[in-house]
Parts: sequence; structure tokens; C-alpha cells
Amino acid sequence: MKHSLSHINVASKPRRRPASTYLRFALACLIAACVFPSDVSAVNIARGTRRAVVLTTDVGAEMDDQWTLAHLLVAPELDLRGVVTTHAPGLDTPAAETTARVAREVLERIPHRGSTPVFAGSSVPLADERTPRTNPGVRFLIEESRHFDAGRRLAVLVTGAATDVASALLVDPSLAGRIEIVAMGFDEWQHGGDSWNIKNDRAAWRVMLASRAPLVIGNAAVTRRDLAMTRVRAREMFAAHGTTGDFLVRLLERWLDRDPAFTRQVTGQPDTWVIWDEVTTAYLLGMTRADVRPRPRLRDDLSFEHDLRARRKLLWVTSVDAPRLWRHFMKYLSCAKNSERNLKRKKQSAKAAMA
Repeated sequence: MKHSLSHINVASKPRRRPASTYLRFALACLIAACVFPSDVSAVNIARGTRRAVVLTTDVGAEMDDQWTLAHLLVAPELDLRGVVTTHAPGLDTPAAETTARVAREVLERIPHRGSTPVFAGSSVPLADERTPRTNPGVRFLIEESRHFDAGRRLAVLVTGAATDVASALLVDPSLAGRIEIVAMGFDEWQHGGDSWNIKNDRAAWRVMLASRAPLVIGNAAVTRRDLAMTRVRAREMFAAHGTTGDFLVRLLERWLDRDPAFTRQVTGQPDTWVIWDEVTTAYLLGMTRADVRPRPRLRDDLSFEHDLRARRKLLWVTSVDAPRLWRHFMKYLSCAKNSERNLKRKKQSAKAAMA
């Protein structure tokens, strides 16, 4: 995004700040540069400009949600404020509680800064496009959004059924002015279609498409092309990351071994799966290309009804820089692991000093 400089008054004389202020800022930048090297702006991180994110997810339905959650946790550019879990077919009931347990397991396994709350959202889809399903996840999303506005939006990722985001918009329509929705869904642009996220709550998607909230969509055609992951590649990526890397690799391997025929049907290869939901992380990190397109209407069969005159637009992701995305994931997973190791050493040294 380009920012205009026209508001700066060049005639105004800046106030002189104490030298200690510059010293503290320089020290903060130096620390950030050491912890978050080269491809992250140390100045931005020192100023606290990490992008605030809430993830809504059916984590556990497939393995890509776990990888996406792990990446969000270790990315220094992002500030994951919370996770809202949702429903999907095949999960133990109540589905949102099941996905919440899976999310908490990922939080326990992946080294990360601070604590990230998990809220169980709805375990069933909307009954219609007018009636929300209120729950702790919906209330959290609304309350968290109150810290933001149209000039600084909370990023809300939708990597499962959109029930809770749609419910929040129905409960508080002003939410649309404080969030940006980044979603994984639909097969492709011309016809739409979907076999999972949109199918699991089409009414919720109609609510989101009709809302004023900025909307970004990463679709199956692009993710299948750009975010396919093989067993061999996953092992190469995470071999040097110990138990954390083993955890991520095992997630993929268990999924591949679960139904090779289904895997081949989806990807064309029995040893390859698509990390679908990482398209949302890639967008937040500036690693995608997207077109501005008129928002379509969603038919009952999940196909698109296009209206070139539609006033409301959306961003449709057309490509993902996958090599850069995976390098980022590996790099900061390693940084997070090293930070955790150093913290443990400091705690052990402190205990030894007190003994």
C-alpha cells in the first residue's frame, strides 16, 4: 500500500527529543534486527507495528490448518491475538470443542511468544442469513475488534466454515468497519464452486459477501498449483528443527497415509498434499499477487453469479510465492526454537544462582 506524504507540513519545525529517546529507539531496533533478521523491518517491529490477526479455523479436519497456525505463531510480522475454532464434517461432537483441543495442542508444540487464547465457536452452521449463533468466539471477535478502525484493521482469517465471522457481523454490523477478512475458499473464479469451507456454511458466506468488510480470497486452483507439499520436501524443510519439525512432518505423513487414493484424486500424486490455508498467511506477509474484482453473488449450488457493475469489490489471489513463504516458515520456526532454548537456559541459570 502506498502512503501519501501530502499531510506533512514541511514548514513546521520538529521538536528536539532528548538523546536518551533516540538511544532507546536505536537499542530497540538493534534488538529487533538480531531477533528478526534481514527480511523483516527491524524498525517496524521496534515500533510495534506487527499486524494483528485473529484466526478462525476448523483445525484438525485436515493438516493444513495446523501448519498455518504454527506459521502464524512464529511469524514476527504478525501478532496472533486469538483463535476461534469452528465445525466441519467428520469431527467428534461438539465439533468446535474438538477443534479447540487440536488448536491447543499446536500451541503447546510450537515455541512462540506470549499466550494465545482459544475460543470454541459454533459447532453448527447458520440456520439462515439473518440469525447469528452467538458464542464465546463471536463475542471475543467483536470485543477484540474494538481496538481497531478503518485505518488500522484487524485481520480475520477464515480457514474453515465462516459461521462465527458471519455471526459477529450480524450481531454487530459496525464490525465491517474494523476488520479485513482473508479467507481460503472456492474452486476458481469463473464458476466458483467449493467442496469444503463454503459448502460447510453457505449462508455465512452470503453474509460476508454482502458485508462492507474488505475481503480477500485465496482459492483452490491457485493453492493447488502453488502450495503443494510432498513428503520428501517436508522432511527436507523441517529435518533440522527437532521435535517441533517432527511434529509438523508427522501431521503431513499421517494425512498422506490415511487415504492415498483420495490424495491422488485431489492432487494427482499419492505422496503430495496441498497446504491450502497457508495462502492466508502468505497474503498477510506480502507474498501473493491478487486482482481487484467485483463481488459475485453466491447461488444455492455454490456457483458464482457475476455482476461486473457490482459496487463492492474483493481481492482475488492469483499467485503465491511459495519458495519465499516456505523459507520464511523455516527461518522463524528456527528463531522461535532458539529463543525458547535461550529462555530455558536463563531460567536454569537463575535457579542455580538462587540455590
